[in-house]
Amino acid sequence: ATIAGNIVNASPIGDISIILLALNAEVTIEGVQKIRKLPLRNLFLGYKKLDLAPEEFIRDVSFGYHPEPALFSFEKVSRRTHLDIASVNSAMHLRIQGDIIAECHLSAGGVSPVPLYLSETCVFLTGRPISAEIVLQANKIMQEEISPISDARGSEEYKRLLMRQLLIAHFRKLFPEKIKLSIDQL
Repeated sequence: ATIAGNIVNASPIGDISIILLALNAEVTIEGVQKIRKLPLRNLFLGYKKLDLAPEEFIRDVSFGYHPEPALFSFEKVSRRTHLDIASVNSAMHLRIQGDIIAECHLSAGGVSPVPLYLSETCVFLTGRPISAEIVLQANKIMQEEISPISDARGSEEYKRLLMRQLLIAHFRKLFPEKIKLSIDQL
């Protein structure tokens, strides 16, 4: 109930929604007459608007398990990291084959009216080698996908900068030996 409650709250910066989006989660929705499944990324229609009728509820949330190695990263920027609402947060789930990104799921919060699955950035990263140059190219695509607004948690420019830094942080955390960006590269 707590997880589903967090999802249906539809907060654009909800940590659980951002994590589940990166895990490519699916929700099972139950109503009076039917049960349907929906990718979580398709549940969010607009600010606090869901593809959920008044009589429907989220029965369960699931995501696939793959025995091959997968990597996961969650990053959050807020005043109090574990107890506070995020200014911006992001999660990334990768499956790697050799030095190539075989599968990518990337999400972002606080940079859109909804918890955002970064589809175009994921498409770009899939099939690419892991390198600092690829991360910087992915940032350009990601910046086109996000639409932050200035509010009490920061300006649009600040949130764009934070998202760039979180994308880099994901890769630095997961591939510290490959991602060494100097200040002039940033």
